[in-house]
Formats: sequence, structure tokens, C-alpha cells
Amino acid sequence: MSTTDFQLDQFLDAAPVGSFDIAESIDGGARIAGPETFREEGYTGTTDYRIRQLSYSSLLNLHSCPRKFQLNRLRTSHRAEEDIKSSITFAYGHVVGEAIQLALTGLSKEQIIWKMFLMWHTDLLARDDKGNKSFWEACVALDKFLSLREQGFLNEYELVYYQDRPACELSFCIELPDGFRLRGFVDAVLRHRTSGKILVLECKTTGSSTLNPATYKNSAQAIGYSIVLDHMFPEMSSYEVLYLIYTTKDREYNPIPFTKTYLQRALWIRELLLDVEMIKLYEQAEVYPMHGESCFNFYRECEYFQTCTLSTEYLTKPCTPEEEDKTEYQVVIGLTDLLDTQLEKLS
Repeated sequence: MSTTDFQLDQFLDAAPVGSFDIAESIDGGARIAGPETFREEGYTGTTDYRIRQLSYSSLLNLHSCPRKFQLNRLRTSHRAEEDIKSSITFAYGHVVGEAIQLALTGLSKEQIIWKMFLMWHTDLLARDDKGNKSFWEACVALDKFLSLREQGFLNEYELVYYQDRPACELSFCIELPDGFRLRGFVDAVLRHRTSGKILVLECKTTGSSTLNPATYKNSAQAIGYSIVLDHMFPEMSSYEVLYLIYTTKDREYNPIPFTKTYLQRALWIRELLLDVEMIKLYEQAEVYPMHGESCFNFYRECEYFQTCTLSTEYLTKPCTPEEEDKTEYQVVIGLTDLLDTQLEKLS
């Protein structure tokens, strides 16, 4: 076939090479109705509900490898089992972050450790010796933070209360066009006791002893928090994000502050809408590209490395009503309200 006969639109509309429609039977191509996937009330599109429920981590997957994003969101039934080291890493990071938030609310050390114990989802005695990660190491991280507090760390700030609740793990949901939503949680919102300046505390853990501010400076996660803060403090024009990074090897906290501006927030909204449009293009083409450069990250193969080339129908299950997100978010913002807020800051 000559290049003059090639039709790009026709090629993109064609079924992917190697795809297989599991609903087709062998005898005459008659279609067999499979289980109908869940769609929330009022939604008339065709994109799977799970694909449309976005978060910061899922967008990271989208940017690094759209195919991984797709399989993660559709909760593939062929995911490789998480090894014990990964399980420890997740449990450790989760309980350390929660411990810091609980300390800011004024709970005692004993109360915090008990809650950490209840949140530790893997074997209590499991440990990652190389990364210095275990339940006991998480308690050390708590001790280190309490020691910082005793030395005056963040004493000039007070915890913000929203809807009569401390603004720790503050949940938010941004409603986007075509049934898409961005959901997330803010670790903690603090206010300077004298100036009233707002500070977002973002807690991280890392096994690396080398920290570079460039890793965090332009993070979309921290910029996205401004949308929530705009809702809570409409008069605000800028705010600070303090990354509090605990290095597990050194057992030390490293604070890295950044200031976020109105311009960054406006650009973030546009970029978020571009991500939504890109997902819709992938859905229309029925192809989520595989980025081979992301097959090996953090010293390990991607969990889908051996299966991602198989047909999606084989790897996933239909969405069920049980998978609907029933979280009652503390802050819910529509796109129209979001844009109106930004326009008001121009006037």
C-alpha cells in the first residue's frame, strides 16, 4: 500500500492489533452479552467509571505509562502479588505520615503509637533492613518528630479547623467535565499565629540520603492543594508548602519550603483539563500507549511487565456498583466554581 492510500483516521479507528472481543462467539460472530459495567446515575458516556476517578498518583502513572494507568484503574485481575518489601514500604510511609498528623492534633505519644499499630496492615515483625523500614522504625520517626516539636518546630503555627474538624488528611474532590473527578487528601493545613499566613504541610519518607529541591518544587500535588485553600480562604493569593521529608537511612527530617502563586494554580487547571482530554483520546482510539522506558523503575520491573501486551478484556473485570466511591469529601468543588474563583482574582 502506498503512502497516498494510507488513511490515518481509518487506521486509528481500527481495533488494536492482537485485540480480541471476548463478547464474540465462534458461530457466525453472534455477540454474547457479558455483565454490564457500572455507570453512576446521570452519566451517559462510555468511559469506565474507574478510569474517571483521578488522583495525583494515578496521574503520575498516566504521565509515565498510559497503559499502566489503564490497568491500575481497571483493577486488573492478573496483578502480580505485592512482595513483602513493597508492603512494608507502603505501610511504613502511611503510618509515619499519619503519626505526624496525629501529633499536630495534640494526641499523646502513647495514643499515637496505638493508632499506628491499628493502621499497620502487614506483619508487625516484618522489616526492610536495607531501607530501615519497620513498625519500630516508624516509632523512631515519631520520636524524631516529637523531639523537633519540643525544640520549637512549627510552634509559631496553629492547626486550622474546617467544619469543626482539624484540617489533617483533609479530603477534597474536584468535579471535572464528562464525569471525571480529581480526589485527594491534604496532610495538614496550618496558619501562622501572628501573620495569618497559610502553610500546607506535606509529609514524605525516602530511602535516599540525597535530597534535591527540584524533586518537589513543581509537584502538581502541592499546586493542586491551592484549589482547596481557595475554597477555605477566598482572599488568599499565595501560600507556602513545607515538604517535611524523613530520610530513613539517616533517621532525620529535612524541611524544604516552597511558595505557590496564582499563576501556578491557573496553569495547573489547564494542565489537568489537558490530561482529561488525553484520556478521552486514548478511550476513543481504544489504545493506551505503553512507555517502555517505564518498565523498570525503583530497581524493579513494573508489575504488569509480563502481561500488559495481552488483551485488556483478559486482564480486567467489569466495574461493579460496589466500586463506586462513596467517600463523603469535606471539600467538593465544581469546575465552574473553580474557574469563577480564578477569574475573581484577576479583577
